Amino acid sequence: MKPFLIEIGCEELPSRFIRPAKEGLAKAIKDGLANMRIRCGQFRVFGTPRRLSVLIDDVEEKQQESVTIKFGPPADRAYDAGGKPLPAAIGFARSQGVDVSEHQIRRKEAADLICVEKVEKGAPTIEVLASILPDCIARIPFQKKMRWGSGTFEFGRPVHWIVALFGDEVIHFDAAGGVSSGNVSKGHRFLAPGTAVVTDISRYLDEMRARYVIVDDAERMTVMKAAIHAIEEKSGALSVADAALLEEICYITEYPHGLMGAFDAAYLELPRAVLVNVMKGHQRYIPLERQDGSLEAAFIFFANTLPAEPAQVIRGNEKVLRARLADARFFFDEDKKTRLDALYAKLDAVMFHKRLGSLKDKTERVGSLGARLAPALGVADPARVSRAAMLIKADLLTHMVGEFPELQGTMGRIYAAHQGEDMEVARSIEEHYYPSGTDGRLPETAMGALMALADKMDSLISFFSVGITPTGNLDPFGLRRQALGCIKIVIDRACRVALAEVIENGYEALGDIAGKVPLETCQATLTEFIATRFRFLMVEEGHNQEFVGAVLPHVAADIYDGYTRLRALETQSSIEDFRRLMVGFKRVYNITKTLRDVLPPDPAAFSQQEERALHDLFEERKDEFSRDMEARRYPEAIGVLVGFKETIDNYFDKVFVMVEDEALKKNRLSLLTGIRDMFLQYGDFSKIRLEELV
Repeated sequence: MKPFLIEIGCEELPSRFIRPAKEGLAKAIKDGLANMRIRCGQFRVFGTPRRLSVLIDDVEEKQQESVTIKFGPPADRAYDAGGKPLPAAIGFARSQGVDVSEHQIRRKEAADLICVEKVEKGAPTIEVLASILPDCIARIPFQKKMRWGSGTFEFGRPVHWIVALFGDEVIHFDAAGGVSSGNVSKGHRFLAPGTAVVTDISRYLDEMRARYVIVDDAERMTVMKAAIHAIEEKSGALSVADAALLEEICYITEYPHGLMGAFDAAYLELPRAVLVNVMKGHQRYIPLERQDGSLEAAFIFFANTLPAEPAQVIRGNEKVLRARLADARFFFDEDKKTRLDALYAKLDAVMFHKRLGSLKDKTERVGSLGARLAPALGVADPARVSRAAMLIKADLLTHMVGEFPELQGTMGRIYAAHQGEDMEVARSIEEHYYPSGTDGRLPETAMGALMALADKMDSLISFFSVGITPTGNLDPFGLRRQALGCIKIVIDRACRVALAEVIENGYEALGDIAGKVPLETCQATLTEFIATRFRFLMVEEGHNQEFVGAVLPHVAADIYDGYTRLRALETQSSIEDFRRLMVGFKRVYNITKTLRDVLPPDPAAFSQQEERALHDLFEERKDEFSRDMEARRYPEAIGVLVGFKETIDNYFDKVFVMVEDEALKKNRLSLLTGIRDMFLQYGDFSKIRLEELV
C-alpha cells in the first residue's frame, strides 16, 4: 500500500464552486479506483481558492486480478462421444482467442456448457492512475466553466499546475488542455510566491503550511474561529456569523488572518438588516453585536495574508465599508420620501415575464387568488388582503433594493411600518418570499402565509398555463422551489385547499393571453407536478415512501388532506400486521381490478361460512368507515380497515372465487369489489410494493 496525492492548481475559483468541485473530484477518483479494481483507504479532499486536492493514505500498488468465465455451447454439441471437438467447440475457442484444450465444462442453468476461464492480471496502480486521472479532472463539476487559450478543455478557472504522486513517484499524464503532471506546487501567491516541490506525501500538508497555504479546509476554519474568539474576548462583543458566511470566507482564503475594524456609530441609525447585509453580503465582514443584541459599530474581517502594516489594511477596509454605508444611508433617506402605494402604480412598467405581463398584473392576480384562499388560512378582512397584495412587490422599485437585491421584502416591511401600515400587512411583504430555500423559514403570520401561498401559486399557474415547465435540470423560474414552498406552507398552516379550484381561479385571472394551454391540461400537469414535489419532500423527510405513494391521488386534490392521510398511516402500531392486511387487499384488488359498476352481493347466495363472515363484517363496518372518512378521522378509518385482516385471510384460505358456477362467482366478486372500493377510498393501496413495506 502506498499513499496517493493529486493537487490541481488554478487561478482563484469563486467560493461557491469549491465544495461541489471537491465532492465531484473525490467521487470521480473513488469510482475510478473501484472500477479498476484498486482498493484504497480513507479519502481526504481539500479545497482552497487556488487548488483542489485529494489525499489517500493507503492505495494498493496493483490491480486485483479479474477472473471472467465465458460460456459457450452445450458440451454434447461441442464434442462427440469420443471427446473429439466438433465445429461448435473450435469456433468458440477461436472467438475467445484460446486453444480448444483450454475449454472447461461447467453446469449452468441445468445444462453442461463448455466455457473458458480468463484471468486478467492486475496492472501496476501507477499506470492505472495515469490513465484515469485526466478523465477525473475533466469530470469535476462547476456551475460555470471557461475555456482559455486556443484549447477546448473547460474548467472553473484556467489550470496552471498538477501535482500527482503515488508514493514517491510522479504519475505522468497530460490533462486540462495540455498541463503536464509533476511534483511541483506553488505556495501562497503573496507570502511565498515561488514553487514548492512535493517530495513526501506524508509531509504535504506541513510543507504547504510552511509556504503559508493551509490546504485543509477544516484547519482553516479552526484558525478562523480562533481568531473570531480572540477578537470577541478583546472587544467584549459577540460575532454575528452564520455557517454560510464562514464557509465563504474559508473558501476565499488560503491563509486567513482575522482583524477588527470599526465604522461611525451614526450609521447604527440604519436598520439592522441593512447594516448586516452590507457587511456580510457585500464585504464578507462579520458584524459584531453587544450583549443586549444591538449592533456594535465594529466588524471582523479576514485578510488572505499576514499584513506588514495591519493598521493600514484595517483603514482600507473601513474606508470601503464607509462608502457602502454612506450609499445605504442615502438610499434609505430617499426611499422614505416616497410611499409604497405610490410605487405600486409604477410596477406596470416592470416586466414580470413577456408572456405574463407586468409586476402590476401579477400583484392583481395575487390579490384575486389571495381573496379566494383567505378563508382557508383564517384571514377574514378582504381589505387587508387587497392592501397586502398591492404592496408586496412595491419595494422592488426602491433605491435600497435596487442596490441591495437581497433586501427585497425586508425593506418593504421596514418602509411599510415606517409609513404606518398595518403591522401584519407590513410583515406579509417580507414573509411572502418565505420559504426562500429548501430549509428556509416559513411565514409566521397568517397574512404572510396567505400572500406567500398566493404569490407562489400564481407563478406556478401562470407559467404552466403558457406551457413553461421545468425540464430536466433546467428550472429558470424556480418552479420546483415554489411548489415545495406551497406544500410546506399548507402543511404548516394545516389549511385545506382544493387544488383544481385554485388552479382554475388563477387560470381565469390570467385572461386571454397568447399561447394559453387548455385549462384541463394546466390542471393535469400542475397537479402532477405538485404531487411529485410532495413525494420528493415527504421521502426526504423520512416518511415511508410506500405510504406516500398510496396517498398521492389525494394530494393532487388537497395537499393537506393527503398529508393527514399519510400521517394516519404512519400511526400503525404494527407494520407487520398492516403488511399482512395489504397482502389480503392485493388479492382482493388483483381479482377485481377490471370490474366496474357491480351490483351488490346477494347474502342468500353465499354457500360458505367464511364469505358470510366477510359480508357481515363489511355490512357492519362500511357505514362507520364512511363516517370516519367524511369527518377526516383518518386514524379511526385505518383502524376499521385493519379490522378486516383476519377475516380476509380466512376468506381466501377457504373460499375459491373463480368457480365454474357463474352466478356464484359473480356474487363473490361483487362482495370483493365492495371491499376493494372501500380500501381505495382511503388511498391507492394497489401502488404499495409489499417487499418495500418495512
